[in-house]
Amino acid sequence: MHFMNLWTIYKDMLTGHYTPSLGEILRASDPVPAAYEMRPVNITMMFVLYSYFYSLVEDSEEGLNGFRVWREVWPSEGTAISAVEDRVAPFRGRLRLFRNRMGFHGSRTREHESAGFELFNKHSGDEILEAMKLFKALGAGLFGMDKAQLEKDQQEQERFRKWIDEVASGAQGVAHAHPDDRVIG
Repeated sequence: MHFMNLWTIYKDMLTGHYTPSLGEILRASDPVPAAYEMRPVNITMMFVLYSYFYSLVEDSEEGLNGFRVWREVWPSEGTAISAVEDRVAPFRGRLRLFRNRMGFHGSRTREHESAGFELFNKHSGDEILEAMKLFKALGAGLFGMDKAQLEKDQQEQERFRKWIDEVASGAQGVAHAHPDDRVIG
């Protein structure tokens, strides 16, 4: 839930729906500020969002790995789960370094910190946000399908079957729109 709440705050900041009462927001069109000239709130939110996301996809045995949990609960959805995981896999290791050195744990030197920024040298913010969006959409589809099956609601099962299939197609790069990032209620 923390990830979902952080996603909402970050997205609202980027779209102008939410402006924090303290601090500034750095927009893409703004000139890059000198080091430590300003501390943009949206950059802080991005650091925390990325860090929480890694905590959901961490590949260590001790970590919570959403893909592993989903496979245990919904083994029949392995294709969709693997498709989304394949979108996360290329940057998971760098995301771990980012979380450990920039997001949660921090660094005492610029040299130690610099490995965390390697994430942005190799991957675009759009690539990472798209993977997060797919992760959220698949989670919503899986939970929605589970609820529809428990309620024996055939129409909702069909809707979520389509939803999950669209997420899988989107993750595989097929030219289908995947469901938006709604939370199923």
